[in-house]
Amino acid sequence: ERTTYGIYNVLLAIKKRKPFLVSDKGQTELKEILTDESLSDISNLSLLGGRDIKEVIEITEEFKTPLTPIKLDINNLDIVIKVLTSDQHLSCSVWRRLGLQLGLYDPRLVDIDTDYRGQSEECFHACMSAWLRGEDKVREKGGPSWSSLATALDTIEEKSIASYIKDKYFTAK
Repeated sequence: ERTTYGIYNVLLAIKKRKPFLVSDKGQTELKEILTDESLSDISNLSLLGGRDIKEVIEITEEFKTPLTPIKLDINNLDIVIKVLTSDQHLSCSVWRRLGLQLGLYDPRLVDIDTDYRGQSEECFHACMSAWLRGEDKVREKGGPSWSSLATALDTIEEKSIASYIKDKYFTAK
């Protein structure tokens, strides 16, 4: 591992695939280039001049690295419903099976059914809302996240929608 002090040395270390630390040692140029940037995603660093890291160094393998699951909450209700129903055409009638797999207890699902008189679209919305609020044992099933939603969809045999969510929301391209 070597400490690098300039842009040229950073790019050289990347090209040679050598581990490195970035240090400014009083220089302001590197700070100006990397202002508030995280080094966790090297492909997005401005010091690469807008080029993809693959253009700077030769990459011989493609990696699909799972990312930390993106947590969701009640503020994401509109997005979740749009992705599932409008974008992926999931039938609202699966709400009860999906709710169980997401960690909602049967008595809650019975209450939802009673409250909305079996109208599947309203029941689906209420089910997704309870899931996004983390009701019942949702947290034990991973909490509201794209990852746990994909797992639940896969379990109820909605595999194409589960794959779509996995590809779009929680794997690196």
